[in-house]
Amino acid sequence: MKRTSKEWKEKRVEFIKGKTCAWCGSSERLCVHTPGAFSPAEVRSGIYSLAYARFREVYRQKYQKFEHVLTGKHRHKSHPAWHKASTVHKAEPDNTDLEEQCIEVLVEDTGEGNFKKLYHEWLEESGIKELIEEETRKAEEEYASFEHAIVLCNRCHFASLRGMELCPVCKKKYKPSRYETCFDCLPDEKKKDVLERQKEK
Repeated sequence: MKRTSKEWKEKRVEFIKGKTCAWCGSSERLCVHTPGAFSPAEVRSGIYSLAYARFREVYRQKYQKFEHVLTGKHRHKSHPAWHKASTVHKAEPDNTDLEEQCIEVLVEDTGEGNFKKLYHEWLEESGIKELIEEETRKAEEEYASFEHAIVLCNRCHFASLRGMELCPVCKKKYKPSRYETCFDCLPDEKKKDVLERQKEK
């Protein structure tokens, strides 16, 4: 069911009827909001991302050959950061757990120039493309049924799209989801810390 269809619009009106914004309580300019994680586009994108990461490993194992080359650096218990083996330390080094640094160097790639073609073939052969279509279809059905939807006012809806949430203390300003409150609602000590960090930058 498309958002532009008459059926969806009627369903939207019915879903919003009698409700207020789930975040701020406003009853003005309401809309149906489905969290990004449940949107068909996000579901599709998420599976494709996982599949792509998996294929990179498959491609590496099947088509590429690497050699491990020493960089001339090492690290050990007294000096855990990588440094040149020729470095003269001020104090007698503790060479316990001595580890030499290696890097991988690509020496052969039998699939060179065909990565995209091989990737799409793998999606088909492994059944992942079919899985993606199936999961996207399910997500579209859930999206159309408003299964995971909530009612938000336009202001809260657009804040959500920017990764923001309503401050649980003042319920007026918005904050990034990783913070507990907006800046104005932080205790004075935490405000000072934030301002100090900004000065250091």
